[in-house]
Amino acid sequence: MNNISQSQFPFPKQVSYSIDYQKEYFWRCVYTSTSSEALHYKIVLPLQVKPILTKPTEIEDLGLTMIGLYRTLKAEETPYMEVTVAYEAIGNEMNGSDWLYHILDLMGEEIINKRTFFSESGEYADVLTQKTYGTENMIARYRVIKDSGTESEGANFFLIKATCHEKNYAVLSEDLLQSIAWFTLIHENEWKMAESLKSINSEYPEPLSFYYPASWSVQQEEEDVPGLSHYSLSHITGQEQKKMINLFFMVPEKKVAAQFVSDTLFQRLENVLHVQSPELKQAVNKRNARLDQLWTGCVELNSEDKIKRHILTVHVGSVESLWFYFEQISPYAEQRFYDWAVIKRAQEIILNSLNNYDLL
Repeated sequence: MNNISQSQFPFPKQVSYSIDYQKEYFWRCVYTSTSSEALHYKIVLPLQVKPILTKPTEIEDLGLTMIGLYRTLKAEETPYMEVTVAYEAIGNEMNGSDWLYHILDLMGEEIINKRTFFSESGEYADVLTQKTYGTENMIARYRVIKDSGTESEGANFFLIKATCHEKNYAVLSEDLLQSIAWFTLIHENEWKMAESLKSINSEYPEPLSFYYPASWSVQQEEEDVPGLSHYSLSHITGQEQKKMINLFFMVPEKKVAAQFVSDTLFQRLENVLHVQSPELKQAVNKRNARLDQLWTGCVELNSEDKIKRHILTVHVGSVESLWFYFEQISPYAEQRFYDWAVIKRAQEIILNSLNNYDLL
């Protein structure tokens, strides 16, 4: 992130306009130009910004469908501004923020500033970017929301973008924020995730429970070690069902350290994967106050020709006397983004819900 750019471009978090000012200089657009009610929305725009395109239109190379393009009609009289609304229908649960960063990367946008939001349906982002077109530097503000599909499985991920020339950003920064912040779906659902959740509830080795996305298959594995409980989670990647997550639970007889737990359980992989146990670093999970401690580490898993690259991530921690050791194997985001994002989100849901009875 460019700190110099941050100081150059304000990043307001709230609109300071009075209600009277908004009534005089803004208008509310109601979009119903598609047969799908799940895509109907309302958006508040400056009076001089008018609809240019309302027919659903595919955006090449991004996998998005544009369902709204609005521009300043008389740019010679007022500073030019453009607002875009687009969406992608996605079948599996992932974070809205991860999806937005992926789209921004495809678009070649440089992030100047950002802020993130958390809810039960995942992480979301509000992002300020810049990109040069020829000799013109454009500043854009993006927001992402998602909503479960009422007419099909999965969820719609919405991108709302407001942009202007760099030279006009100081004047239009709040107009951009107003346009993305006051976007609402007319038929919004209470459930925002792309999938429903299933749960595991067990009394062994101690009472434990967690949620996971419904598209994953869970199997309890047999273990020869007394007091060790093992679950494996599989998901379809490409055309194959593959085990991508391992969950181990135990209650040690004596005091142990997270690195010892990781090294001990990782031994079964060292001769197979030819890698050593990762060095753990302490982590923080703000979504689950039940976790007494959490540590994480990762190692690269590459084929000999390094064409196939994966990363193995380990999470180790405890909830009172119950210790857990989790493994997840995923491709790198830049290689297979959707697989990476789905695996990452599944692991987050498990960690966020582990013995977190406030969610039950």
